[in-house]
Amino acid sequence: MNILLLSSEYAPMRGGIGTYAREIATAATQLGAKVTLVAPDYAQDTSDDDRASPFAVHRFSGGLHSARDLPAKIMLARSRIGAAPFDVVHAADWPFFIPVALARGRTPARVLMTVHGTEINETQTTLKRLAIRCSGVFGPRTEVAANSRFTRDLFREKFAIDNSRIHAIRLGVSDFWSGRRMDRATVRAHREIAPDRIVMITVARITRRKGHHLTLAALAQLPDELRRRITWLVIGPEGEADYVDDVRRMIRHSDCDVRLLGALSNEEIRDLYGAADFFCLTGLPESSGRVEGFGLVYLEAGAAGLPSVASDIGGVPDAVLAGGSGLLVQPRIDVITSVIQQLADDGELRTRLAAGARRHAQDLSWERCAAETYRLPRRASPIEALSA
Repeated sequence: MNILLLSSEYAPMRGGIGTYAREIATAATQLGAKVTLVAPDYAQDTSDDDRASPFAVHRFSGGLHSARDLPAKIMLARSRIGAAPFDVVHAADWPFFIPVALARGRTPARVLMTVHGTEINETQTTLKRLAIRCSGVFGPRTEVAANSRFTRDLFREKFAIDNSRIHAIRLGVSDFWSGRRMDRATVRAHREIAPDRIVMITVARITRRKGHHLTLAALAQLPDELRRRITWLVIGPEGEADYVDDVRRMIRHSDCDVRLLGALSNEEIRDLYGAADFFCLTGLPESSGRVEGFGLVYLEAGAAGLPSVASDIGGVPDAVLAGGSGLLVQPRIDVITSVIQQLADDGELRTRLAAGARRHAQDLSWERCAAETYRLPRRASPIEALSA
């Protein structure tokens, strides 16, 4: 199978769509497909990394997408689609939907588009709806892959499309996150965390929709003895300046051991997962239209053996199995407090949920995601074979 994958985000930029493009291309290659990935260069020389990739990477001049980039992307899609006899042409994200739709007459290939959640709401303006309709983006030749059941249902609500042409295909998680890491005691000693501390960890940009303020307020309501035994590690770059200032102010006035570690490498994050006891990310629904389409970070933490405290919003229930790999909560301070206390106090519960988190991560491999997306044959995983 010959696959052309077009993505508006990719390394060295970090983010969910870039991760999706890299991992699904890698998995499809491992399953025997020939993959060509087209991505922006961000005005950087990425040739060494691109040559080391297991699939072909073609860069175009560009960076983060804006509307003025659309004409260039249309020309790019026409050029690339006509360059080889592809079996599948896959737009990994919204900026390539219209360019691929306008170029599909140049190929008999299967046309596939992946929706991640937020862009479904963001394309509801009159101008964007008109552009989608006039270019026939979701016409009869287009198949849609949604990254969760929530995203699939949201898409059905916003766009009229035959149900047989939209499929919920959950994302996967890399073996990297279950790989070798530094010893737990060594990592704790390096970070000056006592062996008897209960360590809670969050990995997310510090932005209001990720709900750091809710978690901090929930910690403040814990019984004094328990609160003083918990260390909260917060990993991620800073978002809105005023919100970050508010969070820092809340930390200064709290009686909590909260450590803002900033952005770290994946290797450092994996080591810290091994030193932690559970993961916590209590996001909020947003009136702006941004949604949590899946929640890949919960799956990565689960692969490292961490159960999650997670908000029951968007596509998160596909990433965190309620009572199986973590605990889903309403994004309310009192509820979050109760669940954190439950996990912190009950070591047996943490152990059971950690085992469930590992199983769930093993089941949701990128190989499975690529096989379902591209209809590639693969062998069932041991877990799937046992449940068959």
